[in-house]
Amino acid sequence: MSVFKHWRMRRSVNRSDLSLFFRSLAAMFGSGVPLDRALSMLAEQQPGPYLARACADLADKVNSGRYLSNAMSQQAWLFSQMHVRLVAVGEKTGQMASALTQLADLEERQLQIEMKVRGSLTVPLLVCGFCLIMVAVAPPLLFRPLLTMLAENGAEMPLPTRILVVFSDAIRNPLSYVLAVVLGALFLLWAQTQWNHPMRRVTWVRRFQALPVVGPILRLVSLTRFAQTFYILNHVGVPILQCLDFASQATADPSLVEDVKGVMERVREGELLGSSLEQSGGFPGAFCQSVGAGEESGKLGDMLASMARMYQVDLEHGLEVMTKSLEPLMLGFVGGVVAFTVVATMLPMLKVMDTL
Repeated sequence: MSVFKHWRMRRSVNRSDLSLFFRSLAAMFGSGVPLDRALSMLAEQQPGPYLARACADLADKVNSGRYLSNAMSQQAWLFSQMHVRLVAVGEKTGQMASALTQLADLEERQLQIEMKVRGSLTVPLLVCGFCLIMVAVAPPLLFRPLLTMLAENGAEMPLPTRILVVFSDAIRNPLSYVLAVVLGALFLLWAQTQWNHPMRRVTWVRRFQALPVVGPILRLVSLTRFAQTFYILNHVGVPILQCLDFASQATADPSLVEDVKGVMERVREGELLGSSLEQSGGFPGAFCQSVGAGEESGKLGDMLASMARMYQVDLEHGLEVMTKSLEPLMLGFVGGVVAFTVVATMLPMLKVMDTL
C-alpha cells in the first residue's frame, strides 16, 4: 500500500468515527449479538467506504475463526497497537465489552483535546490571514492610481510605501507562488529529514515545548493523553511495562516516548514506578508522587483516574489562558499592520500636497 493511499484512508476516518465504532460494537456484543454479525451490521451502517470495508474484512476474519485482535492487527492503517492490545486483553479476561467501551471513551477524550487545541488556534490564524489579504488588496485597489502618478512624475516614494508596494506586487505575482511552493517543498524535505532522525526529532520537540505560552500547552496535551491512556490500559489489566509503552506511543510525543524508555528500564530492574518516573525528569513531581502513593496504597488505578481528570481540567484552563493571551497579541499585530498600511499610503498623498 502506498504512503499516499495509507494517508488518505486514515484521514477519511476521524476519532469520532472510531469512537462510534467501538461504542456500537461494545453495545451490540454486550447485548448478545455475535461478534461477526455485529461487525457485518456496522459495515452496512458506515457512511465512509474505507471504514465500511475494514468492518467487513474484520467480520470475514472473525467468521473464519480468528480473534478480533488478530484481525485488527491486519488493519494497521486504522487500529494502533494500543487498540489491538486492549482488545486482546478483553478477549483473554472475558471483558470484551468493557475493553471496547474504554477504547470509545479514550477516543472521545482524545477528540476533545484536539478540538480544544484547534479551536484555540482558529482565531489567530484567521486574523493573520485577514492581515495578509488586506496588505495584498488595499494598495493596488485604493492607491494604485496615486502611486502610478507619483512614479510617472519621477517623485521618490517614501520607504514604507516602497516596501508596501513591493510586498503587494509579490503577493499578486504568480511567480511568487511558484517560488513559495519550491521553498515549501524544500522546507518539508528538510523537516522530514530532521523528523526521521530519532535524536533530532526529540531535540526539536523539546525546543518547541520550551517556548513560552505554547510550550507548556504542548507538554500538558502529552501528559493528559499519557495519563488517560495509562489509566484505561491499567484498568483492563494490561501489565505495567506495556501500559507505559502503549501510553507513551499514544501521545505521539517523541520526547515523552524517550523519557518513558528510561522509566521502563528502571521498572524492569525492580524500581517502583513512582520513583522511576521522577528520575526520568520528564514528568511533574505531583504526578510522580501521586503514582507512588497509588502504588503504596494499592489503588494505582484510582490515582491514575484522578490524575487524568486533573490534567484534563488543567489543559482546558491552559487553553483558555493561551487563547486570552493571544487575543491582545493578535490585536497588536493587526493594529501594527493597519498602522503601517495607513502610513505607507498617506505619505505619498502628503508629498503631493507639499508640491502643490
